[in-house]
Amino acid sequence: MATTQDRRTRQQLGLTDFEYDSVPVVFWDVLGEAGPPGAGDGLRHGPLAPRTHADLNDTQAGVLTLTFKVADDNGLLLLDLKDLRAMLEQSATNAAQFRARYGNVSTTSIGAIQRGLLALEGQGGERFFGEPALELDDLLQTDGDGHGVVNILGPDKLMQTPKLYSTFLLWMLSELFEQLPEVGDLDNEARVLLRRSAPVVRRHAGALETRSSRWSA
Repeated sequence: MATTQDRRTRQQLGLTDFEYDSVPVVFWDVLGEAGPPGAGDGLRHGPLAPRTHADLNDTQAGVLTLTFKVADDNGLLLLDLKDLRAMLEQSATNAAQFRARYGNVSTTSIGAIQRGLLALEGQGGERFFGEPALELDDLLQTDGDGHGVVNILGPDKLMQTPKLYSTFLLWMLSELFEQLPEVGDLDNEARVLLRRSAPVVRRHAGALETRSSRWSA
């Protein structure tokens, strides 16, 4: 039944033939407990995301970048945090061998990186930096009647892990920005992203480049 506020809103918008209807809904959970997991595979974009959310300084970030470079040069895929930590161990073990080609590898910095990754894992980071990766198309679905699927990210426990929460939100916004076409102003919105997480993102975004999405509301 329509409330007074509903009727007032319809009047303001000029909706004279408005009717409620049911729509399909999918509840997502990055931690994979209350719905399908939303792994973002942040490692495929290089060291920027783990660098920021492991709270690394410039020296430690340089060693992390070096580690990604070594893995790339040797055809090694870093699919999750376990792979990254193993690669860091290899960098420490072969520091003398790598020094001439890649620069100094500080074991102290590697220790700091490992501690940062452990902290990230403690917040459930292995669920985000892993496989199978969530694809943007997974969020852009319709049902058999052509109704767009409403995707809801369950924040219950995710809000208790702010670094992981902001990492996922920034990844999703970045994917929206990079993959959705530039179409200008539409008569009808094709997709709408509703979020009330700006303080969380600003507080933990760090050095990540944040870009506004055309689909934000």
